[in-house]
Amino acid sequence: MSYSRKIKKNKKGTYFLLFIIGFLIGALSTTFMLESREDAIHISIVYSSEKASWMTIAYSNFINQWEINNPDVKIKIDMHPYGSSDSIISILNGEIFPTIWSPASSIWLPFLNTKWNELTGEASIVDFNETIRIIYSPIVIATWESFNHTYNIKGFSDLHNLNLNPNIDVKMAHTDPRLSNSGFMSVIMAVSAASGTTSKNLTMNDLTNTNYQQWLKDFESSAIMYGKSTGFLASYMKTQGPSELNVAFLYENLIRDISSTAEGGKIIAIYPEEGTLYSDHPFCILNANWITPDQRMVANAFLDYLNQTSTIESAMEYGFRPIDTSIPLDPEVFNYENNGIAFEINVPELNAPMDGTVLLKIPDLWLLCKATA
Repeated sequence: MSYSRKIKKNKKGTYFLLFIIGFLIGALSTTFMLESREDAIHISIVYSSEKASWMTIAYSNFINQWEINNPDVKIKIDMHPYGSSDSIISILNGEIFPTIWSPASSIWLPFLNTKWNELTGEASIVDFNETIRIIYSPIVIATWESFNHTYNIKGFSDLHNLNLNPNIDVKMAHTDPRLSNSGFMSVIMAVSAASGTTSKNLTMNDLTNTNYQQWLKDFESSAIMYGKSTGFLASYMKTQGPSELNVAFLYENLIRDISSTAEGGKIIAIYPEEGTLYSDHPFCILNANWITPDQRMVANAFLDYLNQTSTIESAMEYGFRPIDTSIPLDPEVFNYENNGIAFEINVPELNAPMDGTVLLKIPDLWLLCKATA
């Protein structure tokens, strides 16, 4: 055998040996990784995006506390910010499998339960006994302080009347109620103002009344956009100034973020005199067959951590109010002069319509009445 043929043969042998070694190392590594993953209790948390900053901090602190208190029990938590409507669609489509689900408002809970029952025939996926409310943020009218000095907006009726005046250039925006919680809640509040009926008691007669529909069309006539993200809307208002957008419907906590840093002046929160709906951010451990007892145990521990006073106080730094009224508000955060938001809310708290059919038809009414230009 020639020297060159020996070299080639040795090379083939070497490559084969390396292949076998690589295969064994890969197999061992994969086995180790799988065993490591199996050792950890893995949960998934899907939550509305406007509380992402607070949730990120709370998650990190919880992990640190868990590792100190439970060094022998490994956990892994996946955090996924989602729009409330998008998260429902993704759960129903089998695209996501959350252990904990936290939409922006409790009004979405019966939506998911109804659609889940229709899809699967199973009992409710949201168990209200395993649902807690910790923080909230009211829907407010965001406007420029200078604009409000001129027009003295107190609520929905004032905005409606401004829209009827051709000499006043109102540029209003809220999110699409089919896609976003804040837009959905804003339209409920507008329908309540149009009908003079408290939102809780709205009926199908209110939605089909042609006079109320015309009121809503006039109210929506100044809308310049209907976005998907409330955060984007707040950012747009902040950066573009009053010439581009002078009225928007936002969460109160977002006013705190943009008030004093906005281009073109100060943005303030108007609490509608007709009343406001609260975005109350429920946390639900789902009643789903993909959740194991160990996952439920970790999920309960996480919710217990969120419900601690110190964790709730940290949420106030991001402009959220505590559900527990025994926890005092931070006057540095809820400060009209500094952040454009009031210390006390002196308008009625509204509730979602009791009639589920009405709730489902609100987006349809908006499609009929929304601005088209």
